[in-house]
Parts: sequence; structure tokens; C-alpha cells
Amino acid sequence: MIVLQSNVSPGLTQGLIALMAAACGFTVANVYLNQTLLVDIAGTFGVTEAAVGIVTTLTQVGYALGNVIIVPLGDIFERRRLVLALLCMTCLSLVSAALSGSITWLIISNFCLGLTTVIPQIIVPLAAGMADERRRGKVLGTVAIGLVCGILGARLVSGLVDSLWGWRSMYWISFGCMLLLALLIRIRFPVSKGTASLPYRKLLLSLGPLFMKEGVLRRSCLSQGMIFGSFSLFFTTIGFMLQAPPYSYNSAVVGLVGLVGIGGTIATPTIGRVIDRKGASFANKMCMLAAMISFLIAVTAGHRLSALILAAFLLTVGTQANQVACQANIFSLSAASARSRLNGLYMVCTFLGGALGSYLGVWAWTQWHWTGVCICGMVMIATGMSAALGNKKTAGTAANDKFMKKGM
Repeated sequence: MIVLQSNVSPGLTQGLIALMAAACGFTVANVYLNQTLLVDIAGTFGVTEAAVGIVTTLTQVGYALGNVIIVPLGDIFERRRLVLALLCMTCLSLVSAALSGSITWLIISNFCLGLTTVIPQIIVPLAAGMADERRRGKVLGTVAIGLVCGILGARLVSGLVDSLWGWRSMYWISFGCMLLLALLIRIRFPVSKGTASLPYRKLLLSLGPLFMKEGVLRRSCLSQGMIFGSFSLFFTTIGFMLQAPPYSYNSAVVGLVGLVGIGGTIATPTIGRVIDRKGASFANKMCMLAAMISFLIAVTAGHRLSALILAAFLLTVGTQANQVACQANIFSLSAASARSRLNGLYMVCTFLGGALGSYLGVWAWTQWHWTGVCICGMVMIATGMSAALGNKKTAGTAANDKFMKKGM
């Protein structure tokens, strides 16, 4: 077995990177599989669209909380063992969701599912720490392919499964996938040593000062939180849009429409190369622009299916590529001993933005339908753009500080 003791490891093979990407994809899918199921879940329990939207919102709130209380453990515990423990808890949450007898039970189960399925945020810092700095952007981009496929593939698969066997079957299928993944990780993942010696209480208390210290971290959190919020807003409500007149599609077709975003996987390794060559701040701005264009298309031509597909593609490309850009920014800020905490703080803000987007999306849909949804999305993107523009100043200041230190 491989023991990680430095930032560069010969154990980071292409096969291991592929397994990391697959693990990220299959686990993060648990956060999104309920979005295509909402209409049928509402029918099962006899609740309104607004009420069933809480399922998605609290799943993402749970994910954000997991990034605060669980992900920092990656700095002090052996990561493979931590990932396997989380997979066991994720399996229990999936079984609970599949057996739900009420909407309240299902909401609690999905909250726990979000809380325990933070596994990608343990794996990503591991991959970043094993990669050479000159290849870090490319490695993160490759791992992010798994995240994109998991996020959007969850909608496709859950839509198809729901149309064939019902929404409960999707949770049972995911349970089986988690068991298989646990076996592969137990066999193939390297053993890694924690790099921080802080007790858990002090580890958590260090999060606030770390967040206040790093301006680039704060701007990256706002940028990705807002773009991911708009992404969540779009995909939470597009099911309502496509299953209502004039479209009147079933959940399987809704999943197929969401699948188009998997084409965004081509952008993640590409953005990794752009980051390695031109810097993360440049890539950040390009991603925000793509997301804004997607909502302009959706609001002006949302009555056409081809326009919705194009908007979904651009928004997915912008959101996932921006995550790679922001993570490249924050992983350059501090020593390896703080990587899990930096990533945890970043992902807390990302998924709080996602939860906000889900809530605003359902609210805007009930008030003003698709036009309101798109306007809310554009406001979120504009807020994120302000952070992207601020990153230029921060990056320049950091470069000047480095030059001054070198001169001294």
C-alpha cells in the first residue's frame, strides 16, 4: 500500500485518478437524484410542489453542514478509512429514504444523505496533494469529470428508473452502487496520513480565522456559491417546466434533457489546462460569462426545447469549470495541512448557495414561473461576477507580495 508523505506521489496513476473521478461521481449523485423525482414524490405523499422542494433544499443544507463538521477531519485522519466510514453511513441514509413512509421521514433521510455523502470533498484534496503543482489543474479537471457525470447522470438515471419502477427504486439502486464502490476503494485507494495535529475542537475553531485570513478563499466561495446556486435553481425547476404545458413530458424525458450537460465534461480538463497556463482568475471570469449567457438564452427562448438544452449545456460548463478554477485558487493558498479545511469552507459556501438556489427557484416558479426563475438566476450570477472581478485584484496583490518577498 502507498503511504502519502509529500505533495507529490508516484502512486497517482491514471487508474487511481479514474477511480477517484468515479468515486466522486457516484457519491455526489446522491445529492441530486431527488431533483427529477420531485413530481412523483409529491404525488405519493399528496403534497404541493413548494412543499416537496424542501427535499432538495435540505439535502444540500445537509451537504453544506457535512463540509463543516466532517470534511475537516481529512486533515487529521487517514482518508481512506474516513471515506469508507462515510460510505457506510450513506448506505443507511439511502435505505431510510427508500423506506420512507411520510414526506417528513423522506426529508430527514435526504438531509442525512447530504450530510454523509461529502466523500468527494475528502477525495479532491487527496488528489490535489498527490499531484505535482505543474499538473494540479489538469488532475483536478480530470477528477471533476466524475463530478459532472455524477451530477447530471443522476438526473438521467433517476428519471428513467422513476418512469419504470418508481422513485423508491432509485434509492435502492444507489445503495447497491455504494456497496460496490466501498469494495473498490478498500482495495485500490492509497493509505494517507493526516498532516495536521490539532484536536477536533481546535480544528473546527480554526475554520473562522482561516476564512477571515484568506481573501481569495472568500471571493472563490462567493463566486462558486452564486453560480452553483443558479445551477441548482435551474435544474430544480426545469422538471416543473418540462412536465407542465406546453411540454408535458414525463420524468424520463426530463432526465434526458439534463443529460445534455454531461457534454460539459469536455470543459473540465480543458479549463484545467487554461488554469495551468493563464491562471485561475482568467478562467473564473470566462465561466461566469458562460453562465450568464445561459440564462439570457433560457429567459428569451425558454419556450423552445432546443434553447433550453443549449442553456443547460452552457450553465453546466460554466458551473463545473468554475469549480475547478476556484479550487485551483484555494489550493494554492496554504500548506497541505489545511487543504481539507480550505476545501470544506469552500464547499460549505458552494452548497449553501445551492440550497438558496433551490429555495429561490421553487419560490420564483410559484410566483412568476419560468421568467421569475431566470431573473433570479441572473441576479445570482451577477453577484458571483462581482467576486470574480475582485479576484483579479487579489491575485495581483498576491503576485506583488511574492515579488517583494523575492526581492527582499
